[in-house]
Amino acid sequence: MSLYRFELGKLLLNKKTISLLVCLFVLYSLIGFATSLFLIGSGDSYRVYEELAADYEGSLDAEKAAWAKKVYEEISTRYGTDSRMIARSIKDQPETMLALKYNEFAGRVDEYWNGTPPESAEEPYGIALLQLKLEELEEQEKQSTFEYKKLSDSLKILTALGEPKFANILLWENLFVNWGEHLMQFLLFVPLTFIIAPVFAVERETGMDHLILSSRSGRRKIVTAKLLSILTASVAFVVLYVAATFIFGFLPHASLHGWDAAIQSIPTYARSMFGFKAWQFAVIGAAWMIFTGAVYSLIVGLVSSRMKSQRGTVGVSLAILFINVGLAALGDAVTQRIQPLVDFGLANVTLIKEVFGGFKFFDVFGMNISYPVMALLVLGVMTLLIIFGIYQGQKGRTAA
Repeated sequence: MSLYRFELGKLLLNKKTISLLVCLFVLYSLIGFATSLFLIGSGDSYRVYEELAADYEGSLDAEKAAWAKKVYEEISTRYGTDSRMIARSIKDQPETMLALKYNEFAGRVDEYWNGTPPESAEEPYGIALLQLKLEELEEQEKQSTFEYKKLSDSLKILTALGEPKFANILLWENLFVNWGEHLMQFLLFVPLTFIIAPVFAVERETGMDHLILSSRSGRRKIVTAKLLSILTASVAFVVLYVAATFIFGFLPHASLHGWDAAIQSIPTYARSMFGFKAWQFAVIGAAWMIFTGAVYSLIVGLVSSRMKSQRGTVGVSLAILFINVGLAALGDAVTQRIQPLVDFGLANVTLIKEVFGGFKFFDVFGMNISYPVMALLVLGVMTLLIIFGIYQGQKGRTAA
């Protein structure tokens, strides 16, 4: 236990790191606060919006949808069709903002029934489109194919979820923006890289690793203490990010309204085929971020165990992160050829939006495995290999 406390002190419980964490907490708090203010304006505007939205919650109303469409057309004529520009321009106009949100909702309902355009490169979505695709496969007598099973499962789940309903979920929409976009990876993983990098590299840089690993404490105990300190530091750091963005994102709202709404009410997760409520998804999303943050930290630990300097560790670790982000940003023509690398690379697998925002299947020995389950399996195996690699790499480093 003393070894663990010593290693944790080197990574986390020292003046330099604590000062960094304080600064980052302030930064994350400002981001959470500013994200909410960007979308809702003043607290008074949000409260008016909340009162107005209460009369619109539930299933689609054709008259209200027609009103919302008319208002949206007037807004787009004035401000253009860029959603962020519109949001910035109307955030202090609760009734106009409600019209915009309801118009988006009407579009999601239409997509639920009619699906994506036939020429779309995205995964098929929507009751009518899925039925059409299944009929085409049945005509070709391909009922036993993976494609047919995947589309059939998607149709069953989508039917069970039912038509989307309108809800006031601005708080949760803001929260999942901070937890599900690529900016999160830079805000979270870049500082985390600097925190974890010294775990092995400092001792290798000074030449003390041979002596330390040959001490009476034993190589295995020392490496285990280092691994536990990596995981503890990683969890603490991600919890800091999650807590700061949630608490300070909540303050402008001063309300948890929409906590029991289906995540399909949130535009980014409109095509999700998971039956989570907003609060459930917040718990799952936080747990996923903690888990993937721990996996990335172990990758940094593996790099640190092989490098002779902290700079080298930071450089290689960030290169791994940025290459993954770069691969995910390539066009469809490229990513389709390296799809497994993209699906299970750090850029996508660490984002709850990518993992839970749809319903992607993988064919594993004839079984349909969903993306979250498959990602969990892949990251679990990767974690075991990383830990094994760290232990094996240190085996030959004891002094004769």
